[in-house]
Amino acid sequence: MGRRDLKMKAAGVNIVATYVIWIHHEETEGQFDWKGQRDVRAFTQLCLKHGMYVLARIGPWDHGEARNGGFPDWVIKASATRVNDPVYLAEVRAWYGQIGQQLNGLLWKDGGPVVGIQLEMNTHNEVRARGRAYPATEEIAIESGLDVPLYVVTGWDNATVPEEAVLPVYGGYPDAPWDGSLVKLPPAEVYAFRFQNRVAANIDAPEAQISDARSRPFLTAEIGGGNEVTYHRDR
Repeated sequence: MGRRDLKMKAAGVNIVATYVIWIHHEETEGQFDWKGQRDVRAFTQLCLKHGMYVLARIGPWDHGEARNGGFPDWVIKASATRVNDPVYLAEVRAWYGQIGQQLNGLLWKDGGPVVGIQLEMNTHNEVRARGRAYPATEEIAIESGLDVPLYVVTGWDNATVPEEAVLPVYGGYPDAPWDGSLVKLPPAEVYAFRFQNRVAANIDAPEAQISDARSRPFLTAEIGGGNEVTYHRDR
């Protein structure tokens, strides 16, 4: 990872976003693995060494392309997930507590590189949760020692974003591989200067967020700069 950090820094990138995927660290309940490639603390210390900031994407729902979105199987079996269920939130509290221990002393307030936390991903890669409210995970993160300047959540797909607590992040692509059009598509708004709002037209953001967008920094979760060539339009 050291060489990749240095390449990113040389290219002008000064912050690293890293997933901390629950199922990779606690596949069996109560048995945590933070060794080797799973060593979040060593990774963060390396970023500190190279003068790079860190945004930890701790979930508990992390990524639609991870098994169960990042949930261990035992969590799925124990209770409803992604809701304010007491059993689920107790499990999240234990998980966040472990992350808090790993990042202890490495947060921004302690002179460390961790400036932000990404909480629950509302939707990602074909896993939809339209209109889903975010569980009370920010409070649990702070209770677990994960006290940082910035908390973000996915803002698109009609997510219900807690006001004044977190910043929503959006996304957009230079092309749309899922679109069946045989002709070249118009330029995506996410790559253009915006004069009306700062929310891309193709991410289905709620009207409240569109009207409120001027008061918030515009953050992206993904901009798809390297998405695949689409055969039915590339001829």
